Amino acid sequence: MKLENKIVLVTGASSGIGLDLVKALLKENMDVVAISRRIEEIDLNHKRLTKKNFDLSKQSQIDAMFQFVFAQYNRLDLFIANAGFSYYEYASGSDWKHIEDIFRVNTLSVLYSATQLKAHMKDAPFNFVATASAASFLSMPGHALYSATKAALRGFMDGYRLELPKHQKLQTVFPVATKTNFFNKANQSNKPWPVQTSEHVAKIMIKGIKKDKKNIYPSKLFKYGFKLTPWFFALYMKRQTRLFHRTKNKKIEA
Repeated sequence: MKLENKIVLVTGASSGIGLDLVKALLKENMDVVAISRRIEEIDLNHKRLTKKNFDLSKQSQIDAMFQFVFAQYNRLDLFIANAGFSYYEYASGSDWKHIEDIFRVNTLSVLYSATQLKAHMKDAPFNFVATASAASFLSMPGHALYSATKAALRGFMDGYRLELPKHQKLQTVFPVATKTNFFNKANQSNKPWPVQTSEHVAKIMIKGIKKDKKNIYPSKLFKYGFKLTPWFFALYMKRQTRLFHRTKNKKIEA
């Protein structure tokens, strides 16, 4: 996909990968619509940047977001669904609303946005990019709900891609742990390994978008290691499981 002079919308744009994507896409001479619940608080201004607050956990807000963009530009060439969050906890303590909250943002908003982009663009070409996670392949202790949201997203992207014409592209991104506020918000002090910067992830995402790659892996170590050395990841998951139980049990005792 050629990016110059195209219209792009980025969700989860107020921090981390989303914010670095916005900065990088502006350098590609794109018109960027940056979306989050508090995007207008971000000190970033550019003549080709539009910042707008929307709550993606609500259908009415997603509908309003599409109405806003198409009223402004009458098209949307690239949609990057990057918003998402996690908990770090025992899933057994989750009630219905707790589960619903994470699925609304991480999964339902993405699925709905993908179908709405098609409805608005009809037969015109577009790229729809969804930030999934390495956890969609390798479920992490403490992140069972998060892993489930991303695994569901991966399944949707793989299936929906087969329903669309070739000029309408669906691309899925599988980052590993990233240096953002993600783990702080999840209340997790220990970060999984390996850890990459959000700038690196944004850079690899843009390269993959330009090449129309179906699946984008910011970490080559994960991409090839997961397939070639499954024994390593089995040992790693045992370590992470012990660490999770130790960390959570200490908090319960405290």
